[in-house]
Amino acid sequence: MTTDVLVIGGGAAAVQAANRLSTAEYPVTLAGPGQQQTAGKGVEVIAGATVIDVTGMPGDFTVKLASQGKAVTKKAGVIVVASELAVTPLLGAYGLTAGETVLSLSGFEALISDDAKRGKVLSGEKTVAFLAGFAQEGNPLLMKRILTCVDHLTGVTGCTAYVYINNIKVADDGLERLYKKGRDKGATYFKLQQAPSVSQDGNNLSITFHDPVLRSDIELSPDIIVCEESLTADPTHPALAKALRIDLGPMGFLQKENVHRLPVGSNREGIFVVGPGRDVENLTKSRADIDNMLLRVRALIGDGSLSVTAKAVVDRDKCVTCLTCYRCCPHGAITWDNKAIISPVACQGCGICASECPMDAIQLADFTDAEMMDRVKAAANAAGAPKIVAFCCRNSAYEAGMMAAAFNYELPKGLQMIKVPCAGKVDIQYILNALAVVDGVLVLACHTGNCKSEVGNTYAKWRVNDAYRKLEMVGIKKERLVFATLASNMAADFARIAKDMENIVREL
Repeated sequence: MTTDVLVIGGGAAAVQAANRLSTAEYPVTLAGPGQQQTAGKGVEVIAGATVIDVTGMPGDFTVKLASQGKAVTKKAGVIVVASELAVTPLLGAYGLTAGETVLSLSGFEALISDDAKRGKVLSGEKTVAFLAGFAQEGNPLLMKRILTCVDHLTGVTGCTAYVYINNIKVADDGLERLYKKGRDKGATYFKLQQAPSVSQDGNNLSITFHDPVLRSDIELSPDIIVCEESLTADPTHPALAKALRIDLGPMGFLQKENVHRLPVGSNREGIFVVGPGRDVENLTKSRADIDNMLLRVRALIGDGSLSVTAKAVVDRDKCVTCLTCYRCCPHGAITWDNKAIISPVACQGCGICASECPMDAIQLADFTDAEMMDRVKAAANAAGAPKIVAFCCRNSAYEAGMMAAAFNYELPKGLQMIKVPCAGKVDIQYILNALAVVDGVLVLACHTGNCKSEVGNTYAKWRVNDAYRKLEMVGIKKERLVFATLASNMAADFARIAKDMENIVREL
């Protein structure tokens, strides 16, 4: 496997990731949108780079980049995405226009970091008002920036800080201490449920709000107003996700809110996301991400070799290259020459491809069609009645079922659990053949958004709905088949679903 690592990004998190990988003796290329990127010794920097296309598999990715009008191709064993947050001033939400006395948070941070400008603007008795939490919910990272500015401001002789805010987000290391420090040094916080009235007439500023305790309006005429900013995902993420074939999260970040992906994983093996690429994060959390990423890189490509066992095997005589498997694979593990090829490194063994293949040309190790049907027959011949088969995802429902048995929950005497790698492996033939020999069938998957294969539960539900149609055609009550979702700790719910099925089939 190629031990080169490509880091995509142009900010502090990307540089730190590249330097850390280089220190661990991995050849690193840092490719990002910036023109003035700096990195440590041993890191190749490609400035002004955009990812055009990514092919290959973990250990052997080929990445095509466009950099300053030129095409660049790089080989990489692993790809690390460390993009930056998009920062947008929210002056318009408060009816303000940027100027000498009205600044965005970034503008004020730049001001206090410049000795000459700071001394000129903040000389004399100056009142600075901060507005935050009314145009958006806010977050601890934004709050830390405001509290740091307040702390700096209260240390300047003659300056006074006022903070108009909705919710004070201090759920991060040191923020509560920083908040109290500012108050002790004279900063005043107005915690309001509604945004104050703000007016701007040239350099004349006014902030007014109604105090329910005093039952009157309180007005302040600050010298400077500092307005909050929104911190959102990089707007290039959709195009980058398409090129990398990884999933976008609901807020546009490059990681879905899936417990199986945390902390730095994507739906594709060998493509990791750290720092602001996956969430609104400060540098402390980004460093933790980088530590986790390095562990994953070492486990995957190590010193350039990896011993793997094929999880899914293609029968090349049966394969007709319809590419159904390629389209449905949630992990980007399938390519083709004149037949389908499944990468043993990229494959995560969910079995969706095997169950979707119209030619039955793909078999999953330990979960072949023959082995699955043998387990169904064994369940039919087991003691107890009525006979119920539960196809259980090993990542959720199977653990819940084992917990229910261990905690002595009441379960049907005729219940037999069949473990599957993912509910997406439950073929419609398994369901129909099971109903030919048992009284009821349960298909138990992960909750929406928590499927390790992202869409295995979706495929399972589609197949159950298809089975309902077929059962109706042959006159079998569809109540004998139930689809449900569970988490691994839901033992009580597993027992309830199983007992409900027992009661249904007894009535039928």
